[in-house]
Amino acid sequence: MKLWRVVAGVLAVGFVAAGVTPAWACACGGYLPDAQSQARAYGENALVQHTRGIEQITLSMAVRGTSKKAAWIMPVPAAAKVELGDTDLFWRLDRMTQPKRVVKKTYWPFRDLGILGRSRDGVGAAAPPSGVNVRQQMVLGPFAVTRLTGSSGTAVTDWLGRNGYVVPATLATNLTPYLTEKWEIVAVKLAPKRDGETLSGATPPLRLTFASERIVYPMRLSKGATTAQTVTVYVAADHRVDATKVPYDGVRPELLFAGRVEDQALPKPADFLTAYTATYSDPSRITDDFTFAQSANDDEYQRVTYVTENDGLVSTLLVLLAGVLLIGVAAVVLTRVLVKQSAPRR
Repeated sequence: MKLWRVVAGVLAVGFVAAGVTPAWACACGGYLPDAQSQARAYGENALVQHTRGIEQITLSMAVRGTSKKAAWIMPVPAAAKVELGDTDLFWRLDRMTQPKRVVKKTYWPFRDLGILGRSRDGVGAAAPPSGVNVRQQMVLGPFAVTRLTGSSGTAVTDWLGRNGYVVPATLATNLTPYLTEKWEIVAVKLAPKRDGETLSGATPPLRLTFASERIVYPMRLSKGATTAQTVTVYVAADHRVDATKVPYDGVRPELLFAGRVEDQALPKPADFLTAYTATYSDPSRITDDFTFAQSANDDEYQRVTYVTENDGLVSTLLVLLAGVLLIGVAAVVLTRVLVKQSAPRR
């Protein structure tokens, strides 16, 4: 039961039962929960590996809430091999690309000792209709996977509708550029073994491998999203890469990390990792995919987070000692004055 819930999460990125209001979420097209749920996808993590003309995209979604049905669709520029990915992958990538922590020491007395309160320092499969070519259908774990091409966006959405997918009104239009360029469509939906299972949380990764001369991460379908979307793309290649095309010119991706890393999931020579993130508050303005190309150099980059830590123990003890000494001196002086004043005069 627990394993099923973990694996089932990977599909929480696409189309589901009829009558659901679309909440498009990602490069793949969207996350649509069943009518009884309030689940929504709000971001995605992707590892794009490229070497010797072969690209591999591993994708995981972030989902709030739960739903009983889900499906997923992804355009790719060539025939794709589809597999389940490593469930620990993005946890490792996040750790590898975290900011370097630089500590600034201060020595204010009484601070951070629980005396004056806490410090605030720190930063913390039906027969296809005309116009659709079904290349492969298979069951992959709890998922039914279909690889297909189509002559038009309408032909593909008709096929999806006949095979249990909800089809948002804008999907045919948004698919058209990919189909015009002869891309393949990978459609995946939940094929549950038990009734009543739900999808929730961050989804385990799904991996697609295909031929591509350029490094590309599809984003054009995301223009159908109705809420702000955040995408983090990790690119593993022979060298550092720059974003040569971005989904929307008004939003430039932020560089998070650049450097060589050691991880079994990133075999040499594709071990130079470049990480970017971007948030699209108005996804309807997305017009293109991410594309990446080799940078002019392999300069490494790591963010730095400055954290202030106060070591107040010694200074506090010194202040207290000085206070005791002052009180002692004052007491001696006061005693002498009182003694002098109380002594009988001759």
